[in-house]
Amino acid sequence: MEKDFESVGNKGIVDSYYQAGVEGRLPDFAVHLHPDFTTTAPNYLPWGGTHFGAAFFRDEVLPSLPGVLDFERFNYDAFFAEGEHVVALINIGVTGIDAMIKISEHWTVQNGKATSIWVAYFEPQALLDKLGLSHGLRR
Repeated sequence: MEKDFESVGNKGIVDSYYQAGVEGRLPDFAVHLHPDFTTTAPNYLPWGGTHFGAAFFRDEVLPSLPGVLDFERFNYDAFFAEGEHVVALINIGVTGIDAMIKISEHWTVQNGKATSIWVAYFEPQALLDKLGLSHGLRR
């Protein structure tokens, strides 16, 4: 079976995002963003909604994530790529507390640049508590 080198390269670009987080240099990932990068996350988060342009992810998301997500407690549940699509199902700590959350991140990478991320959080209550956004989401 022939390897899909595009998928392998695209997966490597996305992996460099997580490794930059683990190494405490998340803003360095910005060099991999296409200028028209699109960010989509749940509306209940401060970085939620759909945002167009790399500047939002570079200037708002990358510098602020380590304050709420503990990349030192990061691991993959699943990580795969097909063509320009890369999916990472991750477990990650919530900064400053023992809680872990699961996040599904769906990336698109074209011509060596990340062009989009779509993010879904599973059971985000610990993260919402950390952000002070707990109201209305408890059972």
